[in-house]
Amino acid sequence: MDKQLLRNLAKRIKELRKLNGYSQDDLSAYSGIARSTLGNIETASNDITFTKVKKLADAFNLTLADFLNF
Repeated sequence: MDKQLLRNLAKRIKELRKLNGYSQDDLSAYSGIARSTLGNIETASNDITFTKVKKLADAFNLTLADFLNF
């Protein structure tokens, strides 16, 4: 994935998490994604799979279009 796109997505996830009052542990529980993986995603350290993108959108109760609107 393009590094700038990955950074923008990481920023979006962190903003949504904080806006919803979720800790990384909370988001991990809601999404089924390990907390350590979420940490790596939020720092743009690792690429993210489409499956994880969908899980995160679902955890925030957003459509993919709304989730990726950044």
